[in-house]
Amino acid sequence: MRIVIPVVVFLIGLPLAASAFKQGPYPNVTGGFGEQSCHLCHLDNPVNAPGGSVTLDGVPRAYTPAQKYIITVTIQREGLRRGGFEIAARFTTGKLKGKQAGAWRPLDAREQLIPGAVDKALTFVQHNLSGSRVPSTGANRWTIEWTAPSPAAGPVQFNVAANASNNDDSPLGDYIYLKSARSAPQR
Repeated sequence: MRIVIPVVVFLIGLPLAASAFKQGPYPNVTGGFGEQSCHLCHLDNPVNAPGGSVTLDGVPRAYTPAQKYIITVTIQREGLRRGGFEIAARFTTGKLKGKQAGAWRPLDAREQLIPGAVDKALTFVQHNLSGSRVPSTGANRWTIEWTAPSPAAGPVQFNVAANASNNDDSPLGDYIYLKSARSAPQR
């Protein structure tokens, strides 16, 4: 009985905990800068498994300080019924290594900003409940605005983690994809 009760509580709580991620994951799960990714919970399939992908479009090779850029995150996988993401932009070198680089602005009601779990000065962009709903099975996409840092304090790394979910209210059967991109200050 001492074993059965905790197991039952766990099994009942699992769908409730998993459904919370439809509204967005914890902060700091982009897989960048030594942090965990969504694979922390959705762990039964390998990261970046064949048959799916995450793309990160609009990241400039070289950024102009204070310039606004449109960044698009796309997750694709056959059978994807819900999709989520989290992205961060941080400096890669010097005194600011790992610190927030630039500013984010959601462009529609499908995205939200959240502060970092430890460093509240970090800002993550992620899906919300409506943003996890896919327009058609197989893909989901989010577009956000990033304003480059001013002054230009060094190279910036973008880390994104995305979840191709089967929408069964559990962390099982989902696929996590990670991607990173770098942008240097324009010379």
